[in-house]
Amino acid sequence: MAFWTIRNEKNENGPPDKVAGLSLLELLVSLLILSILSLLTVPSFQRWQEKNAFKYFATRVTELAKQTRIHSLAQQKTFYLIAKIETDNCLLISNEQDCSCASYQTCALNEASYWELPTAWNTKLSTVGSTDKTVAFNKHGTLNFGSNTTFTLSSEHFNAKVTFSSLGRIRLCSEQSFVGIAPC
Repeated sequence: MAFWTIRNEKNENGPPDKVAGLSLLELLVSLLILSILSLLTVPSFQRWQEKNAFKYFATRVTELAKQTRIHSLAQQKTFYLIAKIETDNCLLISNEQDCSCASYQTCALNEASYWELPTAWNTKLSTVGSTDKTVAFNKHGTLNFGSNTTFTLSSEHFNAKVTFSSLGRIRLCSEQSFVGIAPC
């Protein structure tokens, strides 16, 4: 097949041994089949990559929100989840309400409390009115009365929501089917 073989045939007019292999036509046909199969798998592989990147994006936003709540409960003071989406495109946890992405080194809790939002696959975090949003968790781990809010997450093919209730419950749901993420 794809391996060279030596045939021990005696031929009076030619050399005693002949080498048999693939013809050029067989090689071209196999390359054609291989290229068609690879063209068919590339779009599904890219969709799989986008789905995994979006799932990481959605769970990371939810984890930062839950960490903010845990810090406020543990330290018995108000902590803020700050979403800077108008200009800076970052998300951070701070105990100062006016912290920004440019000054996160001085006001964010630590390096893990700061995250620049990814731009791959056109991932976007938006809020009501598409403005910067600060979610304040008080010392009881709840939000102030009437401050329910929702972060909308989107990419080229996927959408999800992170909902904050006034009792401090943080819920991630997706409009598409994801393992480990509840449907909306």
